[in-house]
Amino acid sequence: MAASASPPTAAAAAAAGAPPRLPLRVGHGYDLHRLEAGRPLILGGVHLPHPVGCAGHSDGDAVYHCVVDGLLGALGEPDIGQLFPDTDPRFAGAASDAFVRAAAEVVAARGYAVANLDVTVLLERPKVSPVKAEMRANIAACLGVPVDRVNLKAKTGEKVDAVGEGRAVAVHAVVLLTALPEGDVPAAAAVAAEGAATPAGGGAGPAGVGPTIASRRSAPPSSSWTAKLLAGGVAAAAQKVGEEATEVVIEAVRGGGGGGWGGGGGNPAGVVAESADLLYHLLVLWEAAGVPAGDVWAALAAREGVSGVAEKAARKAG
Repeated sequence: MAASASPPTAAAAAAAGAPPRLPLRVGHGYDLHRLEAGRPLILGGVHLPHPVGCAGHSDGDAVYHCVVDGLLGALGEPDIGQLFPDTDPRFAGAASDAFVRAAAEVVAARGYAVANLDVTVLLERPKVSPVKAEMRANIAACLGVPVDRVNLKAKTGEKVDAVGEGRAVAVHAVVLLTALPEGDVPAAAAVAAEGAATPAGGGAGPAGVGPTIASRRSAPPSSSWTAKLLAGGVAAAAQKVGEEATEVVIEAVRGGGGGGWGGGGGNPAGVVAESADLLYHLLVLWEAAGVPAGDVWAALAAREGVSGVAEKAARKAG
């Protein structure tokens, strides 16, 4: 099938019309939640005993939600409300650490690492100081970074506005991302490059990615976005594949004109990123459906020199 491919370098990206990765990116996150009776107060993965807690579709963890927005903002990605909408029943009551882990995967897939994160919690009561260390450790664990890269401080609202009156909690976060060295392609981004390198006759598919996905099947759903998808079964994985396929199409026609990249339309960098996401989630779907990736690569290799129309007609006839 296709010739062997290697991870794109800055020069290759520029030649394809995609700008090279910036060495540094800064993001700011902000979140505010009403405090309501009957809700648990969970901040930074820590349950604080209190008569009121954060209103929200998920567990309402304003700290984790703010961190997600900071990470996504640094990348110029949609905010948490667009990626994990409160209209989606899958996220009802969900532990928000899964959102942070998913955002961290997006950061890695885009070729970046978290250099440091600074979080400020605005809460009148209860006091956050006794659990700051635990919250920092939780955030660092979700991001997969040493705890010294995460800072967290707390302030009161001085009895002013909704925070000061104890009716809300607000959180700010500033995040600094650094570009990974050329060639350090993380698993999700490497799918597109390595998938094309599968030898004729099949194979195991992208090295390292398949086994990583398979290992998530036995992991708790809250441990990662992939584990949550696998826990949802074929239907959840299939829905995600459909969403990612749509994103590829959107990036391909972005800019209008319908003339492709050379005619003023399309977003090459976006197509690459979304195609990698699509292929990654296809691997998740195959894992959920019990389909060996090698069987797919072998079927693809067997089509070399075969008319697509004829092949499809033969399948239907069979």
